[in-house]
Amino acid sequence: MSDKCLVSFASNGREDYRKGQLGLIKSCGGKDYYTKELWGYDFLLRCLDGYCDEYMNVPIKLGSYPITRKYGVSWQHADMPYQFKPFAIYEAFEMGYTKILWCDSTIRLMKEPLWELAAEHGILAWDNQGHPLSNWITDYAKENTGLTDPNAKQIMACCIMFDFEHPKTLKVVEDWIQGSLNNSFHKSTENGQPSRHDQSYLSALMSVNNIEIQPYGVLAYPHYQPIKPTFINFGV
Repeated sequence: MSDKCLVSFASNGREDYRKGQLGLIKSCGGKDYYTKELWGYDFLLRCLDGYCDEYMNVPIKLGSYPITRKYGVSWQHADMPYQFKPFAIYEAFEMGYTKILWCDSTIRLMKEPLWELAAEHGILAWDNQGHPLSNWITDYAKENTGLTDPNAKQIMACCIMFDFEHPKTLKVVEDWIQGSLNNSFHKSTENGQPSRHDQSYLSALMSVNNIEIQPYGVLAYPHYQPIKPTFINFGV
């Protein structure tokens, strides 16, 4: 068993994230290529309503939200948006993994992730440029996290690295889970905009715990590209 695990969860939602999850596996070359032979990763992939339980020798757990010993089964997405994300990460931690890479199903891995930097900070996430946290977090969530910095940054939650050997990581992840349990992911902002659920709450926790949010290159949206993805991050 490796100490590193790539974790993701998929379902058929706004997009067919089940198909996206297969693309994530393909970008890694499958179980016997990047993840094992070059990077030393295991996979923990779940798909709620998937149509295959294995792809490129990578197993996919079908039919359930993430299951933890400490917190039980993640609630349905409709009942608590994105609770499945911290639960999936915690599930991998309970299995013994100490270096956990969360990837949305739309992420494609091109290089070995930055584990030396993750070891320094505990949690590695990148700045959601142009979307400061103050625009996306409720007073309720600020009260629960203790956030006071009006200039706090918001993370891009699609790719996050967790090094549980760092002294801050476990507490922050457990506080993140508590945010989902106390309804902090489900509120709307006072001006009527939806909060960014798991994303805004973890951003606040990182600010309160003095965990630096990382810069990256640029965002490219469809009108910059000959193809039409939702967007592409360059330079991470």
